[in-house]
Amino acid sequence: MLGGVTLKKGDRRYQPFYEAPWISDGTAPPAGLLGQLRSEFPCVPFGVPYEPETVVADWRDSVAAAVMHDDHPLDTSDNLLHGYVCVGEWTLVSQTAHEIHIALDYPVSSSIARVVRVIRADPHGPAIDFSVKVEARRKTRRPIGLHPNLALPKVAGAFQIHPGVFQFGMVHPAGPEPGVSRAVPGAMFDRLDSVPVRDGGTTAFDRFPFEHDTEEIIQLCGVDGVVTLTDDELQVTYRLTWDASALPSLLLWISNRGRSYSPWNSRNVCLGVEPVSSAFELGCRAGLAENPINERGVPTALSIEPDRPLEIAYRFEIMNR
Repeated sequence: MLGGVTLKKGDRRYQPFYEAPWISDGTAPPAGLLGQLRSEFPCVPFGVPYEPETVVADWRDSVAAAVMHDDHPLDTSDNLLHGYVCVGEWTLVSQTAHEIHIALDYPVSSSIARVVRVIRADPHGPAIDFSVKVEARRKTRRPIGLHPNLALPKVAGAFQIHPGVFQFGMVHPAGPEPGVSRAVPGAMFDRLDSVPVRDGGTTAFDRFPFEHDTEEIIQLCGVDGVVTLTDDELQVTYRLTWDASALPSLLLWISNRGRSYSPWNSRNVCLGVEPVSSAFELGCRAGLAENPINERGVPTALSIEPDRPLEIAYRFEIMNR
């Protein structure tokens, strides 16, 4: 995971990424991914299994689906939150003043053999170029995604997202936080400023943080691979670009003080801006099965073959205002 990132533009310095508040509060970190939740990381595979009874009816068959094809049997490491990539011990391959190259070997029982990650600071401007390469032991399919997490200002509505073109949007089919999330589970929308909510009508999901406490996840499907993000408080605009032919959706994780239990403790505020080929973060079974997203023509998993590794490049930068 990336951590402690500062981008310099002119005589100003910006720290665009979020780090979980419990990392530095002196308490014992939770196990797994949450204990080191920082900035930006790849997810191979993307998500974690959900129970069918937690999602709306249109999604239950997909979440409960058995994996029927021998070319992508699931391993226990596929059930980890966002994959072994988030908890394994990485190896340094090489490092220079501007670039680091790291790799992670997966358990021998996994269809995934290795993930290679290159992070390069652009020496000519405030930008970072990334690539992630996934190597397979055998022909397989997996939901895969990227997980940049942006820090949000304290002033409500001071951070705006401009997602570019998308075919349709969908609300997370499980909530995702029962009794807290306000968007209608499984609802469809075509504008980010008009997302259906439980108490009737619609609410804008394009400016953050919200004034109210909530936890929301929505997916923009059929995207063009460009999203811009404007922080009015800092007077800065960021841009994230990626290969939308590989990752055709953008998942938005809106964590807005909506989780009151540990380690969240009603204090977590961030925006996950996550390019994915996935069915939300519902894990491998839902992503590989027929589901309400891929039935509309937007893939929710990627194919990988042993002699053809999957490689995805992406870039995060400060734009001129």
